[in-house]
Amino acid sequence: MEHQDAGQPDYGTGQKKLGIYLIGVLSCSILTLISFWAVLSSQFTKGQIFLIIYSAACIQFFVQLICFLRLNTQTKQGQMNIMSFIFTGVILTSIILGSLWIMSNLNYNMMS
Repeated sequence: MEHQDAGQPDYGTGQKKLGIYLIGVLSCSILTLISFWAVLSSQFTKGQIFLIIYSAACIQFFVQLICFLRLNTQTKQGQMNIMSFIFTGVILTSIILGSLWIMSNLNYNMMS
């Protein structure tokens, strides 16, 4: 059974371990090098390069969330952190897509 100090607040991030940080640094470095290689190798089309860079960026985003921000579902506070993160993503997506929709409508109506 793990002893938790009563004076320490629980942020839901678990214990800090050097191994998870090293995994994060190595994974992010490899994903960055994959993106550089795709651009510098000149053997892919522009669409394929975009797909490789976008995929590597999405994977790197999740690696950073898990390894550096230590988002997890092991504790009740960790679950609340993930729900807050998802809610923030939904709100940001709504704002960005709504803004693009408004700008598209304004452009369409101004040009006709």
